[in-house]
Amino acid sequence: MSGIVLHQYAESPFSEKVRSILGYKGVSYQSVEIPMIMPRPDTIPLTGGYRKTPVMQIGADVYCDTAIICRVIDEIYPENTIYPEEHLGMINTVAHWTDTFLFKVSVAIAFQPKAAATNPLFQDESAMSAFMADRAEFSKGSSELLGMPFETAEPHFIGHLNQLDQQLSVGGPFLFGDKPSIADFSTYHNVWFIYTQEALRDYFSPFEHLVAWYEKMVSFGHGNVDMIAGSEALAQASASEPEEMVDAAFLDNFQAGQLVSVMPIDYGFQPVIGELLAAGMDEIAVARNDDQVGRIVVHFPRTGFQVVE
Repeated sequence: MSGIVLHQYAESPFSEKVRSILGYKGVSYQSVEIPMIMPRPDTIPLTGGYRKTPVMQIGADVYCDTAIICRVIDEIYPENTIYPEEHLGMINTVAHWTDTFLFKVSVAIAFQPKAAATNPLFQDESAMSAFMADRAEFSKGSSELLGMPFETAEPHFIGHLNQLDQQLSVGGPFLFGDKPSIADFSTYHNVWFIYTQEALRDYFSPFEHLVAWYEKMVSFGHGNVDMIAGSEALAQASASEPEEMVDAAFLDNFQAGQLVSVMPIDYGFQPVIGELLAAGMDEIAVARNDDQVGRIVVHFPRTGFQVVE
């Protein structure tokens, strides 16, 4: 099996989530630094149009959304699992809430006027305008990405920090015990998104237990990473064949071989069109052909995505 290639950019909070898991697992992998905004000529041939960051590639198999990326990493490297069975339903629920609602809150906090003092993106007017135009196109048809006013978001953010701090003051070193779970990593990337902005760090001053937890999460690092060019990742895909899917499940009257579109249900309504290979409880997978890389299988988590005939 080919190794992991993570397509990401340094400022991406969801990329930090995956980088931190790879660090915790001590994984050696390759990484492609992609542009923060479109176009992404070395990524779209792999995804077929999916735009969210990050994307994980293993040969000619491409994984979209951290919900499935993190699960696949844990399956490949099962030691110190981040999906403990005794808490599986709860930690997945917490992770989904933090990746959706809390992230929406965190975006409003991160892009408040006060952040302009230390965020390099705010210092370049043309870069900021291009970023905002790109995100407006990205979220077209949805109010989910940048839709929460700062005045609404701030009380939610501070209140949740307080709850986390209280729990960590009486519980274990991590949210569900002595070892971190996917709930920790999903919470961490939201905290990281704000804490790394110096002008916003005062939010955390009252919460010493949360800060101690955050420092433990940071200490995992990012694993052993080898940076490569996007062209090299495309060459790896072209030279590979997707892994065969065995005993694939189908729900909702879908059948193998149907031509379908897959896209998120919240924002980023750029469909990936392909031949349906799986549409089960946990995973959606479609096969597609690209002139640059040949046959690719693109995998999505079931939660948070829709399949349309």
